[in-house]
Parts: sequence; C-alpha cells; structure tokens
Amino acid sequence: MGAKVSQLERLTVRGFTLIELLIAMVLIGLMSSMAMLAMGNADHSKQQQLEIQRLAKLIELAEQEAMIRGDSIGLELVGQGYRFLSPVQGKWQPENTDAIFRQRDLPAGMSLALTLDEKPVYLAKRFGSNVHSQPQIVFTPDGAAEVFQIALDLPKSELRFFVSNTVDDGLAVSSVAIKP
Repeated sequence: MGAKVSQLERLTVRGFTLIELLIAMVLIGLMSSMAMLAMGNADHSKQQQLEIQRLAKLIELAEQEAMIRGDSIGLELVGQGYRFLSPVQGKWQPENTDAIFRQRDLPAGMSLALTLDEKPVYLAKRFGSNVHSQPQIVFTPDGAAEVFQIALDLPKSELRFFVSNTVDDGLAVSSVAIKP
C-alpha cells in the first residue's frame, strides 16, 4: 500500500511547467530592463550633477585663490570643457602652478553654455591652439566677479544644471527639468 501512495503523490506534485517557467523568465527580464533604463537616466543626471558641483567648487576656490594671491584668475569655457587662466606678463596663460586648476574636459555628450549679464556667449567646441587664450569670466583680488550663468547639458538627461553668480544670491547651483 505504501508504494501506491508514493506513486499517487508523485502524480499530484508536478511543479511548474516549462511554459510557466518561460513566462516568469520573460517577466523578470522585462522588469530588469525597465529598472536598468530608469537607473541609466538617473546615472546621467547624477554624473551631470557631479560635474556642475565640481565646476561650482572650482569657481569658489578660484575666487578665494585670487584674493589670496592678490592677482586675477580667469575662467575660459568651451563647449566641451573649461580651464583656469592666470595673467603672465600681461597675457592670459593656462594655470600650471596648481593641478586643481588644470584643464577639464567634460564626459562625452555633455556641453556647456554661458550667459554673461543675461546675454548668451558663443563658446568654441574645444580648446584650440590659440596661444593667447581669453577668459570669459575673471575673478579679481577684490572679490568682484561678473554676473554669469553656466549651463551644463546632456542630451539623455531630463535635467539641465546651472551654476550662477548673481548680485543677490552669489554663487549657486540649480537644476531645471526639461521635456524630452
């Protein structure tokens, strides 16, 4: 009688069918890919946010450094990056005394836009071989700086990040949602 019970139990306990397993695998795959896509957008925005915060901190540091040195420091922007400049014998030269102020190239796809006194400024795409660079923004030893807004764009991102210097608020980082 014991043999008949175990044979009967084997017939009733069958587990999942192959079709059920395949459907579960497809659903898990779809949910994973949707989660990865959502995380991918978050990664782009996060990288964009880190870059604009780095630029803001470097600008703040350049303002302080100009006061400490007693000499101006300039910021030259191009579409794909930025660098700090120092006056050497009356001409602006890329900063080479401090590695913190080295030239920075943005990650692929990111681009900068500049507005000075509420007027857009044309930016070259990349640094050229121009021996005599000119900064768009100058930080002076007396702490005065122009009113500016630097935007950081990334085509895949749903946010546009800004670092701004205004008379009322000083240096600030902000973001705005943009429609795809």
